[in-house]
Order: sequence, then C-alpha cells, then structure tokens
Amino acid sequence: MVEDKIYEQKVMDWIDDNFVLNEIEIEDFPFFPYGKLIRDKNEETMIVFWCVIYGRVDYRF
Repeated sequence: MVEDKIYEQKVMDWIDDNFVLNEIEIEDFPFFPYGKLIRDKNEETMIVFWCVIYGRVDYRF
C-alpha cells in the first residue's frame, strides 16, 4: 500500500531528525504501527511508531 510507505517514511524521517544514525541500531518492531526499535550504544531502547489515534509519529521508552 502507498500509505504504508508514507507512514514508515515519516517514522524514519523522525528518527533521522532526532538521532545520529551511525550511533544507533534500528530494527522493525511490528507490535506498533510502522514501529521501529531504536537501540543506542548503551543498550538503551525506545520504540518509535506511527500513532493512528493522533496521526503523528510517537515514541515510548
């Protein structure tokens, strides 16, 4: 679907705007819509995803 690519790109753009990409690991996290699991070099993690309720990128620690 075209919408899938749009929302996944919005999530990836948010990650790119807020992190130095070569200092984190990103993996798919399908428990959240278009979810990505972010892991830094200290092994700390967060989930970045598309919130269907508010129509924006959101995240959880």
